[in-house]
Amino acid sequence: MSPLIRYQLALLLRSQRWLPPVLLFVLLIVLGSFGGQQYGDSLGWCAGMLVPACAWLTRTVLTGEPEPARACVAAASGPHRAHLAPLTAALAVNSVLALAGGVFEWLASSPPVGVAHPPLAEIAGHGALSVLVGLLAGTALGALCAPPVLRRPAAAVLTLSGASLALLVAPVSPVNMAVRDVFTSGSRNAATTAPLLPLLAAAVLLALAWTVAVHAAGRAAGRTAGE
Repeated sequence: MSPLIRYQLALLLRSQRWLPPVLLFVLLIVLGSFGGQQYGDSLGWCAGMLVPACAWLTRTVLTGEPEPARACVAAASGPHRAHLAPLTAALAVNSVLALAGGVFEWLASSPPVGVAHPPLAEIAGHGALSVLVGLLAGTALGALCAPPVLRRPAAAVLTLSGASLALLVAPVSPVNMAVRDVFTSGSRNAATTAPLLPLLAAAVLLALAWTVAVHAAGRAAGRTAGE
C-alpha cells in the first residue's frame, strides 16, 4: 500500500492542483484571524474552515490520476486497494493542512481576558480535537463527492458546497457541535468542553464514507471488466 500512497502523493504535488483548495483555506484562516480572537474561538474557526478545504482537496486527490493509469493500477493491485490509496493520501495531506492551520491560529490568538478560564493546555487539547473533527468530516465529504460515487463535476461541486454548509450550520452536525464546545467567548467563564461525541461521530462518518467509496470503486471496476 505504501508505494501506491507515495505514487498518489507524487501525482498531487506534480500537478499543482492542490493549490486552489490550499489557497482557499489560507484565505479563510487569515480572514478569521483578525480581531484578536481567543484561542478556543480560533481553533473552532479552523475546524469549520477545514471542512470545505479538506473536502475539495480530497476530491482533487481522487480525480488526479488519468483514467488509463487508474485502470492499470486497479488491475495490478485490485480496485479496492487502488481506491484506498488516494483516500489515505488525501487524509495525510489534509492532516498537514490541519496541523498548519491549528498552529497558525494558536500563534495568532490570545487567551481569554477578564474572565476565569481553564488552563491553556486544556483549551489547546479541546481545540485540537475540534480541528480533528473538521479534518475527518471534510475528508469524508470529499470521498463522497468524487468518482466513482459522484462522477459529474457539476453535481459534485454543488453537493460539496451544500454539504459543507450543512456541516457547519446544522446543530446536529459533529462539526457544529465541536465548534460550539470550544468556542470560549460564548461562555461567561470561557470554559470549553472536550468534543468527544463529535469526534466519534466524525470518525464514524469517515469510515462509512470510505466504505461507500471503496465499494463503489469495486463495482465500477466490475462493470468495466464485464463490458
